[in-house]
Amino acid sequence: MTHQPSLIASVIIVSFNDESLIADCLSSVLDQDIPGDQYEVIVVDNDSKDRTVEIIRSEFPSVILVESRINLGYPAGMNKGLEIARAGRVVMLSSDTVVPRGWLSALMRPMDEDPSVKVTHAAMVIPGDPGYEDGLPTRLFPAYAAYHDMSKLGVIVPIKVATSHPPIRTLHIAGASAALDTSILSELGGYMMDADFFLDCDEIDLGFRVNSLGYQVLAVPAAAYYHRHPFNTNAKLTRRMATRLLRLQRNKALAFYKNMHVLEWLACLPIYLFGGALKPLVYGERYSLWQLIINIIGLEIFVWLGLFTAMFGHFRKYADKRYISLKNRRQPPFWFFKQLISRPALERSRV
Repeated sequence: MTHQPSLIASVIIVSFNDESLIADCLSSVLDQDIPGDQYEVIVVDNDSKDRTVEIIRSEFPSVILVESRINLGYPAGMNKGLEIARAGRVVMLSSDTVVPRGWLSALMRPMDEDPSVKVTHAAMVIPGDPGYEDGLPTRLFPAYAAYHDMSKLGVIVPIKVATSHPPIRTLHIAGASAALDTSILSELGGYMMDADFFLDCDEIDLGFRVNSLGYQVLAVPAAAYYHRHPFNTNAKLTRRMATRLLRLQRNKALAFYKNMHVLEWLACLPIYLFGGALKPLVYGERYSLWQLIINIIGLEIFVWLGLFTAMFGHFRKYADKRYISLKNRRQPPFWFFKQLISRPALERSRV
């Protein structure tokens, strides 16, 4: 990775069969209130089988395209983009997003103003939120959006705020739109996202690692964007969903394990075991009572399965990464535990 001082950011997008989304995403990213020669856009394609690559080549010649012959997963795809990024700050962006013109400059501003800020992440507007349908096609800057953070229950919750709200310090990093100062990569163990996670909870792990070093992670409401990821209330358990749920809970257990001392991890274990299954309560109004009951019971099963899978199948594999995280950690013992228990349980709004 060779830095080019004239570039203020390298925006990295990982794509996979995104022919219906990639053009809107790239068009918005390439139309910012920052001159185009001051940032670069990199797309890492994870072996798409549709027209994604063709669209990028034909319609966006200024975009740097990296083609993988296999599906690397989201974290490894981001790391691959990082290898060729030339700016000192990289921006992770999901391919199913559309960003307003002031998005990139808003993400950069807190790091410009305070050198202790090493990560910023944006607030989002999703399908079903007020203003989504009208704002998405026009890229209208929304009045309200939701940033994400970890709650007292150990689950990630959206917190609605006015986009004029000042930046908020968080434990979590919403990886669909986040910026990282790469000057701390060596302290992070030499990698940005944990490629072994493949998908899910890699941003929890990154948030824990950056916070453990004593740097600030800030959610930036002024960097609001539109995220097309639909909210799914379907309680039907398919094989694909079961695989995803197991991986999610396993990775969450690994994120806690990698970044905490033994006694702190044991103190947080009840939060992981019994708080995680209550995630459906965050969106309780979107479920029927029956769906809530089924989802909570089902999630509790996957929480325990995820823990046992992590303990007996992966803890030893992650020993070296855990050693580096704890060796470089600057936060005092039980810092994460104290942070968690001091947070609201299911806060949804600061408006």
